[in-house]
Amino acid sequence: MFTAEAHIETDRPSRYLRQLCKHFANQGRHLGHRPRTHAANNGDSDIDDTEARTDNHTSAGTRPDQIHVDWTDTDGTVQLPWGTCTLQAVPGELTLRAQSPDEEGLRRLQDLVTTHVHRFSGRDPLRVDWQRTQAAT
Repeated sequence: MFTAEAHIETDRPSRYLRQLCKHFANQGRHLGHRPRTHAANNGDSDIDDTEARTDNHTSAGTRPDQIHVDWTDTDGTVQLPWGTCTLQAVPGELTLRAQSPDEEGLRRLQDLVTTHVHRFSGRDPLRVDWQRTQAAT
């Protein structure tokens, strides 16, 4: 198992955890549909308009039943066909842990999550610095 972690300093770790998990949970609803250029915000102040767009990087070749997401305000898990990302929010920090059975899957998962963190933190960009770790066997 290939594993990498990123520890992101932020004043709003729970907000970003929820936003990332909600986004990936919604990906299954958009698969097979034409990408939208914009969407109305449904009143959830933690979610911006970019979330409603289809993400071709996520959905290309992925069926809705292959995306599994669970989260609370402090912990989250995003399971995709090529790997799993766990998220943990503690005061002042969001920790991301990406795991995949192969190098390509790990790189793809890291790129995907990093892209979304940067997108969702647009006005105050967060730094995502992945470090390889030893995975438990």
